Amino acid sequence: MGDGSSLPEHPYPVTVDVRGRLAVVVGGGAVAARKIGTLLRCGARVVVIGPELDARIDRNHVDWWEKLYKSGDISVFAPDMPFIVLACTDDDGVNARIVDDARAAGVPLINNVGDPAQSSFFNVAVVETEECLFTVSTRGRDPGMARRLKQRLLRWLQGEVGA
Repeated sequence: MGDGSSLPEHPYPVTVDVRGRLAVVVGGGAVAARKIGTLLRCGARVVVIGPELDARIDRNHVDWWEKLYKSGDISVFAPDMPFIVLACTDDDGVNARIVDDARAAGVPLINNVGDPAQSSFFNVAVVETEECLFTVSTRGRDPGMARRLKQRLLRWLQGEVGA
């Protein structure tokens, strides 16, 4: 289970309701901006820990801790522990420490964007219509491929709707 040893061959596919749940994103760059945008659209309460914020992150809708991450930043939320933690820094060592701290704090959903083997879940590419939600996953192995497949699925759906 995301213990860093290997990637699962058959992860359990699921969509998760994060409305009103606490999500902590460590890092404020472009990758974090994409994750934060999705979390906000899904109704999560988002705390961002990082010295800078990408311009695409709406400061009015997140609680920004303008600082570098340090051990203990996750456990400070007790008793309202985060439901989800995403390690989105550009430092592999910091991301690994975030994962370790989140595990020790009992956070249920943990994702290291730089190392899927350290993650308890994988992010997916999403195509959403009024009727359906389609997700594409490469089990954390190739996010670029997932994005390309998402674009192909979107083009196909647009063609089907127009037909």
